[in-house]
Amino acid sequence: MKILIVKLGAIGDVIRTTAILKGLKEKFENAEIYWITKKSSSPIIENNPEINKIFLIEHADECKNIDYDWVISLDDEDSACSIASSVSCKKITGAILKEGRKTYTDDSSLWFDMGLLSKFGKEKADILKAKNRKTYQEIIYKILNLEYKKQEPSIFLDDIHLKFGKRFAKKNNIRMEDKAIGVNTGAGGRWEDKKLSVEKTAEMIGIISKEFPETGMILFGGPEEHERNKKILEISKAKIIDAGCYNSLMEFASLVDLCNVLITSDSLALHIGIALKKKIVSFFCPTSPWEIEIYGRGEKIIPKKGCICCYRRECSVKPDYDVKEIAEKTLELCRK
Repeated sequence: MKILIVKLGAIGDVIRTTAILKGLKEKFENAEIYWITKKSSSPIIENNPEINKIFLIEHADECKNIDYDWVISLDDEDSACSIASSVSCKKITGAILKEGRKTYTDDSSLWFDMGLLSKFGKEKADILKAKNRKTYQEIIYKILNLEYKKQEPSIFLDDIHLKFGKRFAKKNNIRMEDKAIGVNTGAGGRWEDKKLSVEKTAEMIGIISKEFPETGMILFGGPEEHERNKKILEISKAKIIDAGCYNSLMEFASLVDLCNVLITSDSLALHIGIALKKKIVSFFCPTSPWEIEIYGRGEKIIPKKGCICCYRRECSVKPDYDVKEIAEKTLELCRK
């Protein structure tokens, strides 16, 4: 059984899609699983023992030399639909090109009816998205006709990146037995209202540090958070360690791996934390909290006011989070 998974990005979506690998292996014991993705996403799945070979969309022709039994196309990008429709296969599920237009197979409608490709149009798709209470994993397992047993996504850190994390821990006096807390309250450049403000982040850090003054707290961010995190470090009165904003993808993951609890927006850090089986406190706006599976290891926080599941870059009603609630949920997880 040769299976090709087409999932290019975003990187967080690639991570959560790895949850289907266990289900596929359970149903098709001797399955050979191939995955085509973007170069930027490939490091996150490179060491996964359940994937036989990874192809890059930048060199898409390389995957066309195999006759597949099943193509699972879970990305609505033009290039993804094109490659899914052009390889040789017995069966295809998901986003495809049909008569030059992007569409999707009937058996994948549970997912794509809620997205940009929806045959119902954006307005109805948004309504379906807001009403949905199934996690991404539940939905994908359903459309693939696999038995869902809360199989988890996975990231496999190699020795190079494990050593990177250990060096960082040693340099910053983080002992492996400590309950290190990761703080990732930014969300890149696209989703303005996913973020917790600089001031509220500093306030939250202060509340947590009062109960656990010796606990290592690590401030995370990507390149877009450089100035933001600099301000948080400047105004925070509590001790917090700067993870830096220019780590590679796998360096970032290795630093998240040092944490016992991760406080995070609905962002890449959330998906990395889930895959590394960390305790999670995540806050959501304007995306769907119900779509995210955290496997009973944490809490989801929604704002006291603000949009949920509207998916606008900036909401008309700005999110208002109770930082005391976020801090208390974090402290509860630290006490366990």
